[in-house]
Amino acid sequence: MKSFKGYLLEAKDEQGHGSDSEGEKLKHIHHAEDRPLMHGSEGFEHAHGALTQAHEHMKAGQKNSNLTMKYDGSPSVVFGHHPKTGKFFVASKSAFNKNPKLNYTQKDIEANHGHAPGLVQKLGAALQHLPKVTPKKGVYQGDLMHSHDDVKTDKKTGKATFTPNTITYTASGDEAKKRAKSKIGVVVHQKYEQGRDNELHNMHATPNPDTHNFGEHSDVHLQSAEHDTSKINYAKKDQDEFHKHMNAAKEIHDTHGSQMYGAIHPSHAGEGGHLGTYINSTVRTGDTPSAKGFQQHLTGHFEKAAGKLKSEAGQAKKREEGASHVAHVENNKAHYENLLKMHSHLGAAKDTLVRNLNQHSGGLEHHIDNTKTDPEGFVINHTRNGKTEPTKLVNRKEFSKANLLKVKAWKK
Repeated sequence: MKSFKGYLLEAKDEQGHGSDSEGEKLKHIHHAEDRPLMHGSEGFEHAHGALTQAHEHMKAGQKNSNLTMKYDGSPSVVFGHHPKTGKFFVASKSAFNKNPKLNYTQKDIEANHGHAPGLVQKLGAALQHLPKVTPKKGVYQGDLMHSHDDVKTDKKTGKATFTPNTITYTASGDEAKKRAKSKIGVVVHQKYEQGRDNELHNMHATPNPDTHNFGEHSDVHLQSAEHDTSKINYAKKDQDEFHKHMNAAKEIHDTHGSQMYGAIHPSHAGEGGHLGTYINSTVRTGDTPSAKGFQQHLTGHFEKAAGKLKSEAGQAKKREEGASHVAHVENNKAHYENLLKMHSHLGAAKDTLVRNLNQHSGGLEHHIDNTKTDPEGFVINHTRNGKTEPTKLVNRKEFSKANLLKVKAWKK
């Protein structure tokens, strides 16, 4: 059967579960260390709080929806009973669009997504089988891990494998038998709470999907994303390493933050700013982020933009614009260096957490291109100023690089 990988654009990934509006509709989740690059002081406070919460959660050996494992499923599917009509539906992330594509029947799926046969097959399986376990009220979001024909069983070992996206998962023993017997596998990671007027687009996301309220059926392999940290040995040396980097990041924030954040050019920060695209480029290349490297990135960006223009005057203007950005970084070089150093320390603290969280892989083996690897990553749901937002904890040198370099031919 053809892989789903060629058929669905799920926003601008590498960046996780989709595009943005955290705390309302779950679409995109930020890396902890990137938050200060986008949102300055507020971003740092959230990142620091989220990482500290994950550290304390692991120290206590907890298992709840505050800290979950990321599963590399595809597509992400929204499903449940419409809050106004009570009818069961399935949808891609377009469920919350202004003009949503909600599927109540197979005919709806074919009408809405007929241009993408792989998506039609996946949503069709979801529509047929998820009602067998889904509570009669509520709207949920999860990652499809497999439909029936995606699971391959090794006759010698009894192991079952499936590859929903970048990672190949392998289950053993009874777990392999359950996977092979099921018609669909899904990891549920989000529930949507009631909104104004019982309208779907007014619902807001919560990180507690209450999977214990779901039923059981052999056709549906249902899995919670909660990560059991009681199975992790969080050594003191690793805790000390975590604190070392967190303290170094906070010292930069406390000492330089009052001037540092204000010195960053507005188009360099924020959602989709140049700093974010630069960081992703260093993930691809393995380079250490620096002010000089960022200047080179800006020069390349504006040179490429100039190359797309026909007139020499337009090209010259675009290059001048690039030169002004480079000059701004040069004039505020110490602030950019401090910001990127702080980013590095937050990333190192996060990597310490991830390295320990990886000790428990959720009972599955993970491979990328036949090479054994760790889970995709983890999500910590941190509440600040009364608002709960998910932050992802991912080994960018491994999974994010593989995902960024993967050639995709997505279709919406």
